[in-house]
Amino acid sequence: MKKNAVAMPVVILKTPTGYNAFSPEVDGCVATAKTIDTALRRIKEALEFHLEGELLVKNRRKKACAILKDTFDDYGTDAFYASVSLPPKECWDSVD
Repeated sequence: MKKNAVAMPVVILKTPTGYNAFSPEVDGCVATAKTIDTALRRIKEALEFHLEGELLVKNRRKKACAILKDTFDDYGTDAFYASVSLPPKECWDSVD
């Protein structure tokens, strides 16, 4: 294992068509394959992709919090926080 690497538990299940792999620590992150080696490679890739995405979201939230703090520092009680729900990005492409 590489320095600073994190050991992630993975479960491999035999199925009629091959193998399923998932980590009990990461909901919804799964992989399937005909061989154990391929299932392990795919679940590793899926976990890396998932965790990179979580890091991007965390960094976006930190940036948003810093902007909110600056806004409240500038405007004091004249500013307030709200959030809005937007449709999924794929819906934006269809807007003229």
